Amino acid sequence: MSGDPFWPRPAPLPAARPPRRSDVVVVGAGITGVAILRELQRTGIGAVALERDHLAAGATGRNAGFLLTGTAAHYAAAVQAHGRAVAGEVWDFTAANHDLLLEALGPRAARSAGHRRAGAWTLAAGAAEALELGEAAEWLGEDGLPGTFVAAPRGAPTGCRGGLLTPRDGEIDPVTATAALARACLTTQPGSLIEGQAVRGLEPGAQGVLVHFDHGEIHAGAVVLATNAWIAELAPQLGIQPVRAQMLATAPPQARRDPRGRPAYSHRGHRYWRRLAGGALLLGGCREAAPEEEQSADPVPTARIQAALDRFLEADLGIEATVTHRWAGIMGFSPDGLPLVGAVPGAPGVLVCGGYTGHGMGFAVHAARILVRHLGAGAPIPGWLDPSRDGRLGLTPR
Repeated sequence: MSGDPFWPRPAPLPAARPPRRSDVVVVGAGITGVAILRELQRTGIGAVALERDHLAAGATGRNAGFLLTGTAAHYAAAVQAHGRAVAGEVWDFTAANHDLLLEALGPRAARSAGHRRAGAWTLAAGAAEALELGEAAEWLGEDGLPGTFVAAPRGAPTGCRGGLLTPRDGEIDPVTATAALARACLTTQPGSLIEGQAVRGLEPGAQGVLVHFDHGEIHAGAVVLATNAWIAELAPQLGIQPVRAQMLATAPPQARRDPRGRPAYSHRGHRYWRRLAGGALLLGGCREAAPEEEQSADPVPTARIQAALDRFLEADLGIEATVTHRWAGIMGFSPDGLPLVGAVPGAPGVLVCGGYTGHGMGFAVHAARILVRHLGAGAPIPGWLDPSRDGRLGLTPR
């Protein structure tokens, strides 16, 4: 069985030679790097994005394609960790991110990427989690945010004790969406996205940043690190840690007794799944079965986690189907569970956009816009995104 992700690898980008100089160099060509490049082009800032592998090779091409509101934690937990004002800003920010992604894609590309906005579930695996989700629903309502607790969600897995329905959440094919944005960038500026060029080092200085890559160097006015889990290779001071996430995909059922439903999380985020339009099921998580093993930058699935996914698929979801894909991706976890967007402390001219703690599709496009507006016009960055923020609370990776 292939260890390749479910989402097919996009077509290679046209070959191009990196320039000797650029106003901005973007490191990474996942959803974040491509969105940043698009925003820079719209602002009129010269830029090139370098990708060491291929478009969407990292977590962008290895996730389940959820477009969710909020953080990895539910709203009540986020309020307790970050305060009510910040939690509310995060929920508004990620809701806007969904809209911005659709705006960037346009209706035709969104349809091609299988976009669907029918809501998503956060399901309770036990009584204590049900109480937490009920509280989260109450607090969302008090703060004017959408979310309803349902005692008996239809089609829920065995043992479910209710769930929080977020009605404006959605799903998408992340690779097709990223490829559409990349095509738009290349139409605007041919040669602005270059695959197979690994950045090996940065030399910040008074005149900008010297970028060392596999086959040369670029003199850049500024550099943006958009490599999420791999940011620590160039900016270890940020504390972003790689965490492995594993998934599997099944063939469509022979009889369509299993309706498509909505994307779902359960077990405090340790299980997540979605049924695609063609009937295939994507299932991920079970990291808590071997948490120490999953603090890893090795994108190879393991027998232990895959066996746990198999058990959940059969025992809890009640699905017997052929597994067609097993794969892993590496996420970037920040020290406090919130992204880092802005200047890298101690590295003049170097900025970061990442550390999404497993929810990159929910943050990336809006984060890219915030970063470029800051870079181009000095627009302020919200304090909860600023990499130099104080009081990081160190949420446990989930």
